[in-house]
Amino acid sequence: MKKNTFRKNLTLPCLGIGMMLALNACGTASQSASAETLTSSSTTVNGATTAIQVSGDNISIKGNGATREGKTITISEAGTYELSGTLEEGQIKINTDGEVKLILNNFNISNSSNAPIVGEKGNVQILLKENSKNTVSDKRSAKEESDSTESEESSEKTTDYDAAIYSEGDLILNGSGSLTVEGGYEDGIHSKTSLTVESGEYKITASHHGLNGKKTLTIKDGTFDITTVEDALHSKGDVSVENGKITVNAGDDALHADNTLTVKDGTIDIQKSNEGLEGITVNVEGGNISIQSSDDGINGAGESEDGSAVDISVNISGGNVKIVPGGDGIDSNGDLNVSGGTVVIDGPSDGGNAPIDYDGTASITGGTVVASGNSGMFQGFDESSSIQSSVIYYLSDTANAGDSVKITDSSGKEIYSSSDTTQSFNTILFSSADLEDGKAYTVSVGSSSKSVTLSGKSNTVGTRSQSMGQPPMNGGGAQQGGQGQQGQPPMNGGCQGNSEGQRRDGHGQENDQNRPPMPPMNDGNAQQGNRGQQGQPPMNGNKQQKKKNKTKSKNSSKENKTENKRH
Repeated sequence: MKKNTFRKNLTLPCLGIGMMLALNACGTASQSASAETLTSSSTTVNGATTAIQVSGDNISIKGNGATREGKTITISEAGTYELSGTLEEGQIKINTDGEVKLILNNFNISNSSNAPIVGEKGNVQILLKENSKNTVSDKRSAKEESDSTESEESSEKTTDYDAAIYSEGDLILNGSGSLTVEGGYEDGIHSKTSLTVESGEYKITASHHGLNGKKTLTIKDGTFDITTVEDALHSKGDVSVENGKITVNAGDDALHADNTLTVKDGTIDIQKSNEGLEGITVNVEGGNISIQSSDDGINGAGESEDGSAVDISVNISGGNVKIVPGGDGIDSNGDLNVSGGTVVIDGPSDGGNAPIDYDGTASITGGTVVASGNSGMFQGFDESSSIQSSVIYYLSDTANAGDSVKITDSSGKEIYSSSDTTQSFNTILFSSADLEDGKAYTVSVGSSSKSVTLSGKSNTVGTRSQSMGQPPMNGGGAQQGGQGQQGQPPMNGGCQGNSEGQRRDGHGQENDQNRPPMPPMNDGNAQQGNRGQQGQPPMNGNKQQKKKNKTKSKNSSKENKTENKRH
């Protein structure tokens, strides 16, 4: 019993001491929490998203890795950060070796003296929270060329961040919310490495480029409404559009790559541009593309960084493309290859440009191409490299915009019909898998029609005009040795001619080469000894001068834009 009493007595003091210690510990913890609440708006939540809430001048940071100084929030640790509220004249600055995810949850930020969101170091992902509406506004005045402290070619870091959302590392945007970006200073969104957009809804305005990925720019999906002074989508490397819906109003190129531009799928509506699609290599593999351009619709052009020669090509293997150009419809400073898809080129109506213009070879091995425009610089596809037949119809009179175009086979079956042209034309090209060698077809434009029996891969109907609506001199654009009186079309409709300027004679015999007639020598569009491939005008000074003039015009346009910025 004494033993038990001793234990009982010993237990009671121990319990009392334990309770006192526990109470003291609780009091200390409470005091610490209270002190933290009073001295800082930041608490530690290990393993959770850091929440940054802005309400007026009050900035609350709950979590690790972020600090504030005035209205600048600096993220210095890898992790996830959710932003909400409105931060005026503020900045989000990311400086870490790790990866940072920014969740924008009805977050609005603006700045009139610096870039609103800056990734100084590390890779950044911006996720637009479901159903959220977010705004990033760079309210600085448009950057003048003389103010630049870093050229695009320089790798030096600078505090002159040239976009509303800027990242030195890789930048990824996704989510199911919306984001409005105002790039008042220069670009809307710019990554100095790779820029990828995976999803989301975007409205972007910019005084320079809309989306700019220096090494690569990839659009996987999303909805975009982009209005820019310069390019809407731009990269000094490659640009790839895999899907999405993109609406563009651009002062310069809609989609521009210094290297390769590829469209795989999606809907691209280019309502305004100088040139629609541009790259050293342009690949159209799918999608629905509508292009309005003041110059070329699709332009294959460029050079290597060291100025050496490069292989330039425009390659269309799928998709639906509609081009309404002010310059050339498709202009390749190298080759043009069509193997699939549907391409409709509506114009131009002036003779200084052409629906199809290329310096190398042009082949068609599949797909459908319809091109209408002026005969002055008109080119078709090469006989030697094409496996699909094509027909060029030179009209005797100018057709008006909206005039019906119809192609039927010998049984009267309609294989093509449209009245969607928006520019006047006197020449039309058609190529389709429905055309069969050796069979007869009728090409009708308005009330005018001509028949042709296909012989070879490149066929012509009618006579190339010297200018819009006017027949050529010397009987159909013949080179030296051609027949016909000045200003008169050749006999029998002048259906076909070869590289020597020959035409059907009075007995209705056709030449063996089946080449379209060439422009006359005296208007500077033809020279003795120039190449006479099917559908091509000869290579000469006029064509080269045209390209020089276009380059000069584009450079002049950029100079004017720069001057306008200054004022």
